[in-house]
This record gives sequence, structure tokens and C-alpha cells, in this order.
Amino acid sequence: MDKNEAENLLNKSREKIDELDEKIIQLILERTSLAEDIITSKKALNKDLFDSSRENIIHEKVRNAVADKQINTEKVVQIFDLLASISKEEQEKYL
Repeated sequence: MDKNEAENLLNKSREKIDELDEKIIQLILERTSLAEDIITSKKALNKDLFDSSRENIIHEKVRNAVADKQINTEKVVQIFDLLASISKEEQEKYL
């Protein structure tokens, strides 16, 4: 690969990352928008804000989804923990 090809590849890859980042942001916003429905349901069901069994289910689901992929599984789990943390913060607004 020559320098020009490498530069083109780098630019195309960065453009794709920018597109994916925008999609990720939109998905995070969509996921977070469910907080009011979730906390309303939890109140009606007399459930706590934190549900360790649900956290365990998510961890297991994430680990299974990336088990055969070449990616750091624990880092992906950490990302989902951050998403859960954002969700809990949003849910707290409706308590």
C-alpha cells in the first residue's frame, strides 16, 4: 500500500467511524428515553431502582454476544455498565 492509498483508507475509515458514532449517540438517546417508562413500571411493581438480576442478565447476554469475537469482552461489559448507569440517572429524575 502506498502513501496515497493509506491516506484514502484512513480518511474513509474515519468517515465511517464518524457515521457509526452518530448512530451510537442516537441509540443511546433512544435507550435513555425509556427511563420514564421503566421507572413508572418499577414503581407500580414496587421494584427497586437497581435490579441486580437484570444487570446479571445483561452481562451474560453481552458476554455471549462477543464471546467468539476478537474484542475485549470486559471492556464491552463496562460500556454496558455505563449505559445502565446513564439509565439509572435518568430514572432517578422521575422518582
